Amino acid sequence: MTEPFWKTKTLHEMNPQEWESLCDGCGKCCLLKLEDEDTGEIAYTKLHCKLLDGTTCQCTNYVNRKSIVEDCVKLTPAGIEEINWMPKTCAYRLVMDGK
Repeated sequence: MTEPFWKTKTLHEMNPQEWESLCDGCGKCCLLKLEDEDTGEIAYTKLHCKLLDGTTCQCTNYVNRKSIVEDCVKLTPAGIEEINWMPKTCAYRLVMDGK
């Protein structure tokens, strides 16, 4: 039996469908966050993007989100390495860290 793609590929090697399938739909990337400028600690608020459906944790207009919400961060393999606010439980972060 072959290993699942997330165990054999890096984030950069995944195709778009594989990349998107990693998301577990927690919605934490859509929460507004505060960063302590002295410590760099990230605090998640209970406020979320206007496109996030709080019941399903799904974006209500995923395809067009960047044109509707100007500061929406599109997660990419290159970007994940630079984003410090992704939760430790995020599949993108876990795969990036070899877990």
